[in-house]
Amino acid sequence: MAKNELQKLALSILSTKPIVFNPDLARVLGSVTAGLFLNQLLFWVGKGADPMWTYKTVKEFEEETSLSKHQQLTAQKICVKKGVLEMKYKKVPRKRHFKVNMVKVVELLKQLLQEREKNNLSIRRKNGHPVVNAPQHQLEEIMSAISEITNR
Repeated sequence: MAKNELQKLALSILSTKPIVFNPDLARVLGSVTAGLFLNQLLFWVGKGADPMWTYKTVKEFEEETSLSKHQQLTAQKICVKKGVLEMKYKKVPRKRHFKVNMVKVVELLKQLLQEREKNNLSIRRKNGHPVVNAPQHQLEEIMSAISEITNR
């Protein structure tokens, strides 16, 4: 059996979809759990009825990420403390709604990039040369686009 066929078989047995996880989110938040939590929220941004707020139950998060209720609450607190997330309860019964502060996320990622450049550190290398996922000019373009959207 080819490697691709084995992967498909494993996924069909598991009946779950893999999560793409950006480790830089964990680095800027100082927590793998918070990084995974934010990563999953970023996936859902703009996919609901309200483009700014995302509704996710504890159970949905647990099914999607395997994070327990306690892990979710801890991650939520870290994200709120770092300024990348707003959370509020709406309706009765109370339901958690999240709003990702994209400006703050980009600022933190920009700081990480600047620290790497300053310290000449690289997480990934290709042919012995550092690979940077988002050069400074791209982060500035992202910040400009976010600013335009939020000022409308």
